[in-house]
Amino acid sequence: MEELKRDKVVGYVLLLIGLILIVFAVYSIYSVYTGSSSPPSIFRMENRISVQRENETFTVEGISGEELSKVVNMGLWSVAMFFVALGGGKIAGLGVKLIRDIKVEVKRE
Repeated sequence: MEELKRDKVVGYVLLLIGLILIVFAVYSIYSVYTGSSSPPSIFRMENRISVQRENETFTVEGISGEELSKVVNMGLWSVAMFFVALGGGKIAGLGVKLIRDIKVEVKRE
């Protein structure tokens, strides 16, 4: 009986951890996309490209490197938080399996 109680406690703890991970991931993505926080800076791109041809160097200005870096970093952060939420779902699923009562019926003929 005590083993069953311990399993339920562990199940509730796993469920809570999983839900916390999911809520953290959703809140983090929401705050990045609404602009209240910025994603971690993984890539830093410049907006100038230098092309060297024989003895001449050409500089081409393109899309703002700062904005392009921000979009790439937001995408990578979203992918990372997706995996955190997915892991939280798996952990919560294990917790639910431990919480559920297992009923075994034996049929005799």
